[in-house]
Amino acid sequence: MSERAVIEDWPDIYRARRDAIREVAAGGVILWLGHLPQPRNYEDNTFPFRQNSHFLYYAGLSEPALALLTYPGKDHDVLFSRPATMDEIVWSGPGRTREEAAREAGIGTVEDLDRLGSHLARARDKGLKIHYMPPYQASTVLRLGELLGIHPEAVRAGVSRDLVEAVVRQRLVKEEVEIAEIEDALRVTDRMHRAAMAAAGPGRYEYEIAGEMQGVALAAGRQQAFTPIVTVHGEVLHNHSCDNVLADGQLLLNDSGVESPRFYASDITRTSPVSGRFTTVQAEVYETVLRAQLAAIGMIKPGIPYVDAHTHAARVIADGLKQMGLMKGSAEDAVTAGAHALFFPHGLGHMLGLDVHDMEDLGDIVGYPNGQERSRQFGRNFLRLVRSLEPGHVLTVEPGIYFIPALIDKWEGERRHTDFICYDRLKLFRNFGGIRIEDNVAVTAGGVRVLGPGIPKSVKEVEAAALRR
Repeated sequence: MSERAVIEDWPDIYRARRDAIREVAAGGVILWLGHLPQPRNYEDNTFPFRQNSHFLYYAGLSEPALALLTYPGKDHDVLFSRPATMDEIVWSGPGRTREEAAREAGIGTVEDLDRLGSHLARARDKGLKIHYMPPYQASTVLRLGELLGIHPEAVRAGVSRDLVEAVVRQRLVKEEVEIAEIEDALRVTDRMHRAAMAAAGPGRYEYEIAGEMQGVALAAGRQQAFTPIVTVHGEVLHNHSCDNVLADGQLLLNDSGVESPRFYASDITRTSPVSGRFTTVQAEVYETVLRAQLAAIGMIKPGIPYVDAHTHAARVIADGLKQMGLMKGSAEDAVTAGAHALFFPHGLGHMLGLDVHDMEDLGDIVGYPNGQERSRQFGRNFLRLVRSLEPGHVLTVEPGIYFIPALIDKWEGERRHTDFICYDRLKLFRNFGGIRIEDNVAVTAGGVRVLGPGIPKSVKEVEAAALRR
């Protein structure tokens, strides 16, 4: 399919999505409320605007101050927007017309945003239920309260559970055009990671490496999908500090991604040696993580619970650490007991789509089947995805090994899992850091497809990319 054909298909795609979801309303009305700009330190200085992902999924429009009503009956949708004032035109330009935006979303009716409240009031007078999604911005909570005539504290209680479940079912299974968007983002992400590996060297700051990647993204007209993690302290799982100077012998963990033109995310982690070459010990740990990742990817197919892939990856990690003298005993028993979580304390991955953690605003309904709750065991309680996989699911596979001094000290002081952990040996690894390897994959009818152009991942490939400086 040509690029032009794909672009021309999007209005039909949005219409089809709304027609599929409107059945859930059962005679009611669905309110999709777009985001407003969020002030950074005063009203006119805002954070970079990002539209609500559910609004993007059903309308594809990224402008602020939009709303959409989906009524019963095929193709009965109304887009609400605010006409641009002359002051806004002077300062920000005219932009596209409301009618042009509506056509891109496959919507034929446009109304002024200030009429949204009266439309909702008429719907309520007719006995129609108003379905809406859970808000996660405070401004949206306040707006919903005003539009629906209820106290803001009552807004969350009125969320439509039926709508949430239907949205999750629909958004979980990615269409080919969505996977193409993620592939598009991954092509830019590939260039970012290669630039980071080549730029990293002793004496440079982490923020310089992050800046190199940001330059690649901006040169491609892309925004970051999330705040990048670029750090020599990879043992801190979500380390957003970039103030450290890189030194010979350290590892640089880089977890970053960008958004596609239609806001689909990529999410890739690579770990590379600052010097350009892994030490023998670093390579041994790295190869263990890579074996775990490849083993997990090899298990992925329709019908498999993702928690099984997680457990298998944990066993591979425990076995590798046992070979290095850091663990002992049965790898299977160690994982059952949770001893491996000293080194691998997070889940194997999460869903990916319009959100880097797709639909995480909706909670565990995304990653857990109905009735299944999170484990209370340390490590397993952080799993974001355990449900059985289906064709069309797109997810991350990201095992890791981390040496977290505070956690090691706590567990050793409590004599936790002494049957499986060799604490004396761990003293040599206090300054090791962490290694994580992450790819994005799509579940297919026949198994799995690793997305992206092939970002350097083997020891040989990473070293080759790191030495191109």
